[in-house]
Amino acid sequence: MRLSLICPLLCVLLASACATVPEGAGGDLCKQAGGSSQLQAELLFGRDINGRGPVSDVERAGFMADVVTPRFPAGLTTWDTRGQWRDAATGKTIQEDSFVIRIVAAATPETLARLAQIRSAYVSQFHQDAVGLLLTSICASF
Repeated sequence: MRLSLICPLLCVLLASACATVPEGAGGDLCKQAGGSSQLQAELLFGRDINGRGPVSDVERAGFMADVVTPRFPAGLTTWDTRGQWRDAATGKTIQEDSFVIRIVAAATPETLARLAQIRSAYVSQFHQDAVGLLLTSICASF
């Protein structure tokens, strides 16, 4: 696992831990709802692969089964999206099919390490430049 991936993730986690929880979403109200403070991670995956067709549904299902689910077996949510980004070299706006995985888990170094492993595996397996990651401190109850 690369230190370059872990350090930014830890910084984001520490910064989000210092952020104030929106009124009505945390503290006593969260406990009254049967919830607890959790980390919500949204991973943003592009499906285009330069030089070949897109990541297929079968390939994505295999990645979910082999890489994602073993790291977060308690559950997660996925949905298909269409994203866009600007190519830094050409300045051109690129649009592509994509998908998002939302994971709610404890805000721990282990959670961050598992997220980094998922990102690294997708980048490597599907020749991507990056996998986006959004982290938010939330109150959750399941």
